[in-house]
Amino acid sequence: MKNIKTILSLEEPLISEFINLKNFYLEKEDYICAQSEKVVLKLLKSQITIKKILASEDFFHAYYKLIKELNPNIILMTASKKLLSKIIGFNHHKGVFALAEKPPFTPINKLDSNILIFNGLTSPENIGTLCRTAAAFNINSLIFDKKSASPYLKRSIRVSMGNIFKLKVHYSDDLERDLIAIRKMDYNIIGTGNEENSKPMSAQYFQGKNALIIGSEGHGMDSEIRALCHHILKIKINDEVKHLNAAAAGAIFLHEATRSFF
Repeated sequence: MKNIKTILSLEEPLISEFINLKNFYLEKEDYICAQSEKVVLKLLKSQITIKKILASEDFFHAYYKLIKELNPNIILMTASKKLLSKIIGFNHHKGVFALAEKPPFTPINKLDSNILIFNGLTSPENIGTLCRTAAAFNINSLIFDKKSASPYLKRSIRVSMGNIFKLKVHYSDDLERDLIAIRKMDYNIIGTGNEENSKPMSAQYFQGKNALIIGSEGHGMDSEIRALCHHILKIKINDEVKHLNAAAAGAIFLHEATRSFF
């Protein structure tokens, strides 16, 4: 295997981006970091530009030929398992990390006919899980607002199992404005919430082009966003439970939505 740089020290400049992975996104907003074998392989097969891969020799023995076929210009680096654990700050048994350019956001008029929208969703775990679920049900467009955590956070990417790389993603700095815009494009705006006037969930509400909104974990949708919905749907559950986790509820809504077009 040619052109694989062996890293012998934490002082090596080539690995500076990987040293403090905890705050990676905050420090390098133009880049994303993927970790684990499966996620990095999905990144390789996407259209995203990868800059570097840091991995164990075992990973390169298995995938060196594939990497060179897909993108011969990636900087490849390896290190001992002991040094890898020091570089990333904990003993990560997979030992595979990639640095890539953050994909450009998709213009709102280029999104597909079914859109998942995050309004104030802050948990990277919930965001990653919902991105994976949306991709599973062929809902391949996403809007996240300025109150939501980015789906390109390291944790979000990992929990999505790399399925975020399949989605068209639009960042909204004014969700109220953008919802008005997609209403004019004949999208059916569907909110979610266990509220007094909400309707029991049913596939009949998902017709034509649809935009499904998942609100924040603690407070649901913002009032101005709620006012723009054509329908607000709820999941009928035991009264003693009252609410489901956002990712669990979102998965149920997404499954119900796909019954109308699968």
